[in-house]
Amino acid sequence: MAIIRRATFSTLIGKAVTDRAPLAAVASFYILVIGALIGLLWPPLREAFQTMPPAMTDLVAAISGGTDLSTSTGWANAELLSVLAPAAAIVVGVMSAAAASAGEEENKTLGLNLSTPIGRSAFLTAKIIGMGVLVVIVAVCVGLGLLLGTAIGTLGFTTAGMTGAAAHTLLLGILFGTLGFLIGAATGSKRLATLVPTVVAVLAFAANTFLPLNASLAVGQKFSPWYYYLSSDPLAHGANGGHLALLAGVSLALAVAAVLVFRTRDLRG
Repeated sequence: MAIIRRATFSTLIGKAVTDRAPLAAVASFYILVIGALIGLLWPPLREAFQTMPPAMTDLVAAISGGTDLSTSTGWANAELLSVLAPAAAIVVGVMSAAAASAGEEENKTLGLNLSTPIGRSAFLTAKIIGMGVLVVIVAVCVGLGLLLGTAIGTLGFTTAGMTGAAAHTLLLGILFGTLGFLIGAATGSKRLATLVPTVVAVLAFAANTFLPLNASLAVGQKFSPWYYYLSSDPLAHGANGGHLALLAGVSLALAVAAVLVFRTRDLRG
């Protein structure tokens, strides 16, 4: 029986991955393309950025969390890491979460899956792991995109910096993915499991971007996951252990809450 449970658990992880593999593949492809473009465009644009008027560079820095376009890391942050890479990781995480739990409940396939020799907790845990695998694929491609860019344009990124950027992207995507699992486990609604984390992600991004423009509101920035994603500039300085630990801790808490809610709620599927 234990062997059957392990096999079923592995099958559920595999299904969660294969069901959303095309989405992860598309997101990863575009990240690699942007990585290459960063390398191609940096040499001809570098001098222009370095001679920009101070007023313009200050404006760019203010609305992009301190991005300095006169440096290669600032250029990569602006073009890839500030929006595109985290958005790709979040979309993959949230859509995978919504489809893997609430989606199956709405499609009336959840009961069939739970009829196998595996409990609710193990079922949802397998789905969460599957989501994590998909976000890992996206994060790896973030690192590869940066590697491709620095190889093409001699951007000077360090291994520690590229790995740090990928790690921060990974944990931000997983955090919002686990939030999707919690909403799906609590409501059984695929729409809410997709919409709520997406709205939270957008509001958190806005808070991280605009609250620092007002000194009296700047402290609110630290309540946004985006602050712990990019404020330490992982591409320039490598991974920030404290920030990664916080993102991982919140993700774990959301995942545990999702499993507990899923175990106790009356399911419709």
